Amino acid sequence: MNTLSILGLASMAFVAAFTWRAYRAAPGAGQSPRGAIIEAWLNIAVGFAVNFTANWLILPMVGAAFTPGENFLMGWIYTAISMVRQYAIRRWFNAKLHAAAQRMAGLGGVGGQS
Repeated sequence: MNTLSILGLASMAFVAAFTWRAYRAAPGAGQSPRGAIIEAWLNIAVGFAVNFTANWLILPMVGAAFTPGENFLMGWIYTAISMVRQYAIRRWFNAKLHAAAQRMAGLGGVGGQS
């Protein structure tokens, strides 16, 4: 088994575990972890299709040749990275938005009144 296969399979396992954890997490400020992971998966599904097609079309133009299987595994590596990035940004944004709403309502939070 080569490095690409190992990384691709590890990425698939990571994405599955990350999804399970987020799907089962308790709701917090703003969008729930479940909602965030569902949104992330929709975005990932579209992104994976675009990435797979782009790799298939563009990489041969620059002299890189990959089998469909290798392209698929590379896609899972990018998927794992993208899933964490998108989920973290969404959760951070919603926490900041929730804190700002609480401050504006005078309900506490950073710089607000308790």
